[in-house]
Amino acid sequence: MKLTTMLKLTPIAFAVLSSQALAADFSQKELAYMPANTQIELFKSGMITPVDIVQAQKAQYESTNDTVNAVTYDHWDNALKAAKLATKRYEEGTYRTMEGVTFAVKDEHHDKGMKVTFGSKLHMDDEPMQYADPMVSKLKAVGAIPVVQTTVPELYFNWVTSTDAWGTSRNPWNPDFAVGGSSGGSGAALAAGYATIATGSDMGGSIRIPSSFNGLYGLKPAAFTVPNATLFSYFSGSGPIARSFEDMVMMYNVISGPDENWSVPTVGEQPNLSKATESLTGMKIAYIGDMGTSPMANYVADGMKDAMEVLRKQGATVDVVDFDFEMQMGLLEGVSNLAFSGAMGAPMMDGYAGVTDQMTSYTGKLIQKAIDHRDDYDGRAQAKTEAEVQRMWTKLSSEIYAQGYDLVIAPTMPTVSVPADYNFMTDAPIQEDGHTYDNAVGMMYTLPFNLLGWLPAASVPAGLSPDGVPFGMQIIGKPADTATVVKVAGAYSKGAPKFFKGDNLPKGVK
Repeated sequence: MKLTTMLKLTPIAFAVLSSQALAADFSQKELAYMPANTQIELFKSGMITPVDIVQAQKAQYESTNDTVNAVTYDHWDNALKAAKLATKRYEEGTYRTMEGVTFAVKDEHHDKGMKVTFGSKLHMDDEPMQYADPMVSKLKAVGAIPVVQTTVPELYFNWVTSTDAWGTSRNPWNPDFAVGGSSGGSGAALAAGYATIATGSDMGGSIRIPSSFNGLYGLKPAAFTVPNATLFSYFSGSGPIARSFEDMVMMYNVISGPDENWSVPTVGEQPNLSKATESLTGMKIAYIGDMGTSPMANYVADGMKDAMEVLRKQGATVDVVDFDFEMQMGLLEGVSNLAFSGAMGAPMMDGYAGVTDQMTSYTGKLIQKAIDHRDDYDGRAQAKTEAEVQRMWTKLSSEIYAQGYDLVIAPTMPTVSVPADYNFMTDAPIQEDGHTYDNAVGMMYTLPFNLLGWLPAASVPAGLSPDGVPFGMQIIGKPADTATVVKVAGAYSKGAPKFFKGDNLPKGVK
């Protein structure tokens, strides 16, 4: 490679090339796992092309998805055609901001012509979608390329991705363990190198839980900052999942804000957030631990200590604060009340009455329970939960934010030692480090911040379990203050575990 070409590269791309001894050739894995921000710089230089990335990620998919099982439908032929067009745009200088960057599409979002199965046998023969979801249309508008659709729990009603329709998705770091849910296939597809970024949605932790299990960066946006099909579900929203902090931010900047072709409104234009690292000097952060829900595994507790030290080295004051939400109802009761008492409740109960025995057991049991007790899911149930949410917010606001803290941090999950096919409705509770966990353990630390849906929350990598499965840390901001969440995540990323770099790749697939 010529020195003149080197001098045109950004520091990010130059660092990558330096680590490769300035070689012009990259291995399949290096291409498949290369961050989007680096890819774009190398596309501009002509050193690699979008075709190279698509071919490398397709090879990863073909060699490992029999084990990982993260994909419902693949679109490699169309992706290769799009990659060739993207390559031409770089040659002509007409490239867009994410030209040639590949993305995985959760089996909820969709392009026009894609089939959405909701992870259910009951929807395998549904007609293809006649319109594009706004996340997909926005990404395609800036040149990104959809390559695969990814697995989900049936109707998104689990925090582990295993269904009768598509089988069990397995963690690329250790296939014995779960990938999370409901955006579990998206998380696994990124960890296995099938795409560069992925779409996710989060109603109880469904972006943050897979991010934790797979060593990724994921952001649950504040309510209504990203277009969302469920107008009245402030506790549910769509957002980005990526292997790097910078890619997460780039994706969020594209998908946030209004979509002119989408009838459901957002809160308005969202400012572009910075990928730059900033000092945290002067910032006060409260570590609120398990929030009074359930103790964490020992390795998670140790990882949180390390994470706090990273933030302190970046200049922040980090205090360990004894905080307890003192939940007066179960977390699952709360989200069930909001879901089944709201706009999705009656259509779901009416639409699936009489066929719940054809569902994966956890989904069938949940919906049948709602049908059997549908009189309980009325305005009173919704009002009861909303009163509980208001109490939770008042407690968090008065005990944390009113005391001068800029945001809070907590583990993403108490444990990641979860079997790949764990069924929270029927399996025995998980036991670890002397703790016996409630079967909803995966959502214990995430769901409070769905009930408090106007709070943005990111999950960032924090370490590996003794079984080699990643676990994460949440960064939770004040209402709608996504910028501060991103600032802290960026500073933390400089000292975070360096997954997907060098030899630190998932060991469960080859």
